[in-house]
Formats: sequence, structure tokens, C-alpha cells
Amino acid sequence: MVPLVEMVVRAGAVGAVVAWIAMSAYVLFVQRRRTAARMVMASAVAAVADDTRGDAPPADRVAQLAPLIADASRELIMQAAADPHTPPRAADVLAAHVVQQWGLETLERDAASHRTARDKWRRITALRVLFAIDRSRDLGLLVRALDDRDADVAAAALSLLGTSTDPSAADLLVDALRTRRHQRSRIAVEIDRSPHDVAGRLRVLLTDSDPQVRRWAATLLGRYTTIPNLERDLAEAADDPDAAVRKAAVESLGRTQTPVAAVTAIRLLNDPIPFVRAAALRAVAGFDREDLAGEVATLLGDRDWWVRLAAKECLERMGPGVWPVLVRLLEDHDRFVRNNAAEVFQNLGLLDNLIIMEAATDDPADKKIDLLRRVAAAVRLTDSLTERVGAKIGPRVRELLTTIGLQHVRAA
Repeated sequence: MVPLVEMVVRAGAVGAVVAWIAMSAYVLFVQRRRTAARMVMASAVAAVADDTRGDAPPADRVAQLAPLIADASRELIMQAAADPHTPPRAADVLAAHVVQQWGLETLERDAASHRTARDKWRRITALRVLFAIDRSRDLGLLVRALDDRDADVAAAALSLLGTSTDPSAADLLVDALRTRRHQRSRIAVEIDRSPHDVAGRLRVLLTDSDPQVRRWAATLLGRYTTIPNLERDLAEAADDPDAAVRKAAVESLGRTQTPVAAVTAIRLLNDPIPFVRAAALRAVAGFDREDLAGEVATLLGDRDWWVRLAAKECLERMGPGVWPVLVRLLEDHDRFVRNNAAEVFQNLGLLDNLIIMEAATDDPADKKIDLLRRVAAAVRLTDSLTERVGAKIGPRVRELLTTIGLQHVRAA
């Protein structure tokens, strides 16, 4: 006879297996229903988006859509209406269907507050649907959402403010930039997206007490390069005690292409902070000023690797006209300067051209041969040069390289 304890254990095990099977079946059932609903919604959205009767009255288009999504839940329909990947025509019809089916008051109530996680996502979706219907509507709901402690709700409000046609939306974003409640980089993205001109308010923020605010103000002002005298404000910001503000100021100044910008960028080439020097070099690179090659070249021996890289890129962007500066640096006492100058020389194609020209002559000049040796001592030539010039002159190039002792130099 089976002991009672063993019977209980067996019954428990059987019950557990049955419960697991039942739960798995339920989860699978729900998942299949959700998948089927999403497929139906996707088909409905595609049908509305592809409908050639784009000029049909909104009521007719909503009536056409209604039977296609009759079995879809409100959440699924609202999510599709608020999804940025939904085609605009289909999103408009879906939003109109939501209003017709559940009423504008219901949407506004959902968008006003939340208690649970499910309510939160419904609130966010309702906000998106409401402002998709009317981007110029009253911003009260977005103000409440922006002040909410939940980061997801606040982020949704910021995103909608960035696309709002209401000028006060931009003011709200600038005000948010001054507070510490939200991530400033996120706010800056939305200010940059905003269709409104906030240059005046941003210029005021260049003197804010918070260095982060000054930094983002300087960064965002880079989009307003045609404003009169803006370069003066940015030049003053380039003297800010905070290095991040100086970096942002010179980056925005570089876009103005003004004499003040050039003078300021050259001055910041001597900044004590490496990333400021690198930013100044990138600003100089955009001025199309070969005459500044000498100032830039001094940083080829900078103690910071990123600054040296920025200096090389700046010289390369200036073009082949900087070759006299590079040649002088090939005999510099600093190994970094010699190597970086030679690398720029090679990257500009000057080395290839010199080798090819000398290889094409019957009597290569001693001075040019000496120059080749100095450049080659700093960079590693590759066999690809002889391949690039082709079969006709390739053997003469190889002969010249052999003459100066470079026949075995290969790629790193």
C-alpha cells in the first residue's frame, strides 16, 4: 500500500505539471492573439496608407478603417496612431478613429495623469495622439507631464514640445534647460529640433551662473550663424572659465566663418585644456586659410594625441599648398613633429607625386632625393605606390626607391 506522504507528493507533482501546462497554453494563446491583432493592425495601416483616395472626407476614411480594426484593442490602436513609423496619412485616420470611438475627453483624461505602469504608457500614448491631431493645442497637458517625476513621461513631453507649433513650447524648453530636473542633453536635442527661433534667449544664457547652461547655450547658438554680432557673444564665451563652455563656443564660432572667429580659434590653440585646443583646430580647418598652417603646425608635437590628430587633419584639409611648412618641419628636433609632418606630406599625395616626377627624369635632383629620404625616414612607404602608378612607370619608381635605400619598405 502506497504511503500517504508519497501519494500527496505525487498528487502535488501532477498538479504542478498540469498547472504549468495550463499556464503555458494560456501564455501561448495570449501571445498568438496579440500577434494576430498586430498583423491585423499592420494590414489596416497599410491599406489606409496605400489608399489612393487621399482627398476623401475624413469621415469616409475613418468609416473605411473601422471594420478593419474592429477587434483591435484601444491600446493597440492608440499605439499605432502614436507610432512615429506609422505613415502620416494612416496616423491621422487612426487618431480620428480614436476620437470618434472613445471621445476627446477620454483621451485628455488619460493624458492628464497616471497611477500604474499600464496607465503611464497609456498616458504617454494619449499625449502623442492628442498632439498628433493638433500640434498647436493648449500646452497645459505637456506642462503637467514635464513636471512629472516619472522620467518617461517627462521625456515624452520634451519630445512633443520639440515639434509643437506653439511658440511658447520653445520657451518651456529653454526654461527646462535652466533647471536641473531633466537631462540637459535631451532638452538640447529638442531645442535644436524646435521650429522656433530662440536665439535671443540662448544669448542671455551665455552668462548664466550654471556652466552647463552656458555650455548648451553656446552649442545651440551654432545653428544661428547669420545673426548680427553673434560672433562677439561667442568670442566672449570662448574666454569662459569652464573649459566645456570654451570648447562649445569655438565650435559654434567656427560655423560663422568670420574674422572674429578665426582670431578666437587661433588664440585657443594655446588653451591649457587639450579638448579645447582640438576643437579650435577643427574650427580653423573650416576657414579655408592656408596662411594659418604655421600656427596649426606648432601643434603637431602637442603632448596630447587627440590634439596632434586634429592638427594633422587640419593641415590635410588645407590642401597641398601647405607643403613649404611641412618641409621645414621635417628637420624639427621633435620626433612627433617630424613624423606627423611627414605623414601629412604623404596623405596629401605630395610624396607620391614627388617620387613619380623624380622617377620620370633621367637625373633626379639631389635636393629632392634628400627630401625623399627625410620623409621616408619618418613614414613607412608601401609597395602599393608602384602598383598605383601602373606598369609603365612602376619599374622606374622602384628603381628610385632602391637608389635611396627604400626597396624593402612595406606596409605596416
